[in-house]
Amino acid sequence: MKIRKSLQMQEAAKKRIPGMTQLLSKRPDMFAPGVWPAYYSKAKGAEIWDLDGNRYIDMSIAGIGANVLGYADDDVDNAVKEAITKGSSSSLNCPEEVELANLLCEIHPWADKVRYARTGGEAMAVAVRIARAHTGKDKIAFCGYHGWHDWYLSANLGTENALG
Repeated sequence: MKIRKSLQMQEAAKKRIPGMTQLLSKRPDMFAPGVWPAYYSKAKGAEIWDLDGNRYIDMSIAGIGANVLGYADDDVDNAVKEAITKGSSSSLNCPEEVELANLLCEIHPWADKVRYARTGGEAMAVAVRIARAHTGKDKIAFCGYHGWHDWYLSANLGTENALG
């Protein structure tokens, strides 16, 4: 299989990006260096295409995120595009914030309040503070990637050369 373009991109990344990626869990050398492509040109459903046009069924790490509907889901993409045409941000609150809070409390009857976070790292930092305050304990067990906050980044490196 040809992955020439992906390997060229990987060489370019080595010059500018420590570890060749912004996410330690997506390091280009993680699977099979020189054999496995590190970059994609498009993704749809459960399929991804590399820079050389090779098609794959993504059964690995699913893009590091919430992809239960697959990549480029038409319903999700159309809803996002519609929201963007209405203005993606303003100094006022949007009604969808309240609608989603109501839906989340309906789905999770144990909850009666909702707090949003801007990023996964921010959500984890808040969760850790709440857990420590509630339990009075300092140590937290976790697995997976949870952002770049100091306390869990150092526990997630895996290898000494992960930062490039």
